Amino acid sequence: MRTLLVSHTSQLLAEGGHARAEGLSKLPGLDLCVLIPDRWRHYGKWLRSADARSYPFHVEIGDVAWPWAGPAQSYLHWYPRLAKLLADFRPDVVDIWEEPWSLVSAHACWEVGRHLPRTRIVSETEQNISKTLPFPFETFRSYTLRNIDMAIGRSRDAVSVLRSKGFDGPTTVIPNGVDKTRFRPIDRQQCRAKLQLSGFVVGYVGRFVDEKGIFDLLDALCLCAVSVNLALVGSGPLCEAIKKRSAELGLGARVRLLPPQSHDQLPEFMNAIDVLALPSRTTSRWKEQFGRVIIEAHACATPVIGSNSGAIPEVVGSGGLIFREGHPADIADTINKLAVNSLRRSELGAAGRRQVDETYSWDRIAERIYDAYSHALGE
Repeated sequence: MRTLLVSHTSQLLAEGGHARAEGLSKLPGLDLCVLIPDRWRHYGKWLRSADARSYPFHVEIGDVAWPWAGPAQSYLHWYPRLAKLLADFRPDVVDIWEEPWSLVSAHACWEVGRHLPRTRIVSETEQNISKTLPFPFETFRSYTLRNIDMAIGRSRDAVSVLRSKGFDGPTTVIPNGVDKTRFRPIDRQQCRAKLQLSGFVVGYVGRFVDEKGIFDLLDALCLCAVSVNLALVGSGPLCEAIKKRSAELGLGARVRLLPPQSHDQLPEFMNAIDVLALPSRTTSRWKEQFGRVIIEAHACATPVIGSNSGAIPEVVGSGGLIFREGHPADIADTINKLAVNSLRRSELGAAGRRQVDETYSWDRIAERIYDAYSHALGE
C-alpha cells in the first residue's frame, strides 16, 4: 500500500509527528512517504526542516507557499509541487493530516482528483466545535468533505462536527499517541529532588492562556491544605498575571512557575508531581480537543484530574478524576481526596498506564491508522 502522508506536524519531534510516521513506516506492506514543509512557524518561531536523510522515515521536504498569512495563520499554506510528487510516487492512499478547512486539504483533494482519481483520500481533524468559519475556510471544508473517502477524528466530538457539516462517509476515532519508552515511570524521589519540589505537588503543563483555567487552579489551591503545592510548566501571555494573582492570594512559595520543558525533560516533571491537573474552560470558539499531556502523565503512571471540557473526560478515562469546569471548589475537593489517599493515586496511575499500553502507544496508533487506510481502499 503506497501512502502519502501530508503533515506539517511530522516536521516536529515534540509534536508526536515523528513517532507516528516512524511507527507507520515500520508496518509491513506499507510504503510510506511523508510530505513536510521546508519551513514552519511554531508558536511564533520559524523552524526549518532538517536534511531529509536525518528523518527516520521517507520524507519529501516540500517548498511551502503562504506558510504564514497573518490572521489566517498557517491555514492558507499549500505545496505548489504536490502534483509532481503525486505523479512520481503514485500513492494508493493520501492521508491529509491537516484540518479539512485548510487550503492544503482542499488543494490536495483537487490535485488527487485531477491526476489520480482512483487514489483514496483520508482526512484528519481535531476540530470539536461545530461553527461556521469565515470565507474562504468554510468553502475549503465543504470541498474537502465532498471529495474524501474516509475521515479520522481525534475524538467523538470531532466526528460529530464532521457529520454536522455534511460528511456521510466512513469515520473512525483515532487519538493522539505517546512514546511510552520516553514517558515511563522512573524514580519519583530523584525527580522531585532534581526539580526541588516538596509536599503534595499538583502539576500543570501547557500554555498560560485564559481558556486553560489556570486562575481556577490558583483559587482552588487556597481551599487545599497548606501542604499542597502547585508547579506550572509553560509560557504565555498570562505569566505575569499568574504571579500577581498568586501574590494577591498569599500563596507565596506554594506556587512554582517553571519554563517550558524539552521533550527529554518533561518525563522527569511528570514523575516528580503527585497529580497532573488540566482545568480547561470551554469558550464559544474553543474547547479542549485532546490534551496530549494527559496521556504523557498516564504513561508515567501519574494520575490526572481534569475538567469536563471537550475531550478531557474521554482521554482521562479510568486514569483519573473529572471535575466541573470553572468551579475551584470542585477542583479543591478533587485534589484533597487524592492528597490523603496514596492508594487511590496508585490505582489511578496504574490504570492510566494500562490505557497507554492498550490504546495510546504509537505502535497501536499506527496499526489503527493502517486499518483506516485499508478500509478506505475497501479491503
